[in-house]
Amino acid sequence: MSVPTTSNREKEEEEAGGEYGNEDEGPFARPVKNGKTFANPPSFKNWGGIPGFFQIPKLLFKETNLENVPTDQRILDVEIPVHNITASDFQSNSDLFATWLGHATVLVSLEGVKFITDPVWAERASFTSFAGPKRYRPPPMELEDLPELDFAVVSHDHYDHLDAEAVKKITDMNPGIYWFVPMGMKSWMEGQGIGIDGSSSVTELSWGEHGTFEKNGKEFQIWCLPAQHWGQRGPFDRNRRLWSGWAVIGENRRFYYSGDTGNCDSEFKKFGKKLGPFDLAAIPIGAYEPRWFMKSQHINPEEAIGVHEMIRSKNSIGIHWGTYHMGSYEYYLEPRDKLKELMDAREDLKDTNFVTIEMGRIWEAPDKK
Repeated sequence: MSVPTTSNREKEEEEAGGEYGNEDEGPFARPVKNGKTFANPPSFKNWGGIPGFFQIPKLLFKETNLENVPTDQRILDVEIPVHNITASDFQSNSDLFATWLGHATVLVSLEGVKFITDPVWAERASFTSFAGPKRYRPPPMELEDLPELDFAVVSHDHYDHLDAEAVKKITDMNPGIYWFVPMGMKSWMEGQGIGIDGSSSVTELSWGEHGTFEKNGKEFQIWCLPAQHWGQRGPFDRNRRLWSGWAVIGENRRFYYSGDTGNCDSEFKKFGKKLGPFDLAAIPIGAYEPRWFMKSQHINPEEAIGVHEMIRSKNSIGIHWGTYHMGSYEYYLEPRDKLKELMDAREDLKDTNFVTIEMGRIWEAPDKK
């Protein structure tokens, strides 16, 4: 694996001064660094900031929570099925296939490399076992049943995207694994014992940078891409670690994972122009209501379709729904149902697919034309 670099195209654009007629034609945005913390740049026009403490009473007492997840597991087994799989089940004749393991965890095989996004298996997405977002649908695959992984990408440090026990266990099972993380997260990984013994490796990148991974004579680019979000894991570390999306570029196939993000639309257009079209994208569709509280940090199904379109994705899978009680107020099945309703109405997108898949089912890319 080579040392992470900034792409030649990005360097050329920066040396040219980054002056373009349209904001979606310039180099990728850069995060703002304020001493030890990161911030979204002013170019993110839809960023309204992190909801404050004084907004909590309005959320709790003036909004209606419509989530209504059934307590009857028999109903959930019908509405959000979970199909148990093992490593031996994760196979296909396609050169690109994937399965959704719940929330934002996607297992992908792309041209012979296997990788995972934001691996989370915790019963609660929290620092404690008795409070915080509780899981209501189990993972379709046990951690011990994962296939051998080449690398993994982590989008940010929130507990529903960064599970310390899962990260450590995956590293133990895959001693040579490469972890790709945003700036500021390498020290956290090393604190978990990852990347300090010379076997596993942690590559820390900022927006617009990429590392390369080689296997069987093939080279893959792993791009760290802008996302509109924030980070925090403890009471005193808000935004000490960057947040990002990721793209994996092979010789013939391209994959995009957005991480958590609000609608930084000018960046999505750049992804499509510079790195697209994508053969598969994993895009969040849940945890978006009420909009005044969630809009800056989470896209809704309509905005997710906009991302699908702007990045020029041929196929997208809706994630970040149907797994945890995330504290958002939309009906628990609305992300799935709304996505289908909106996509059915988009005649202009009939040549593309944006769907949800059941946990544990294998999605396979169609043959390239």
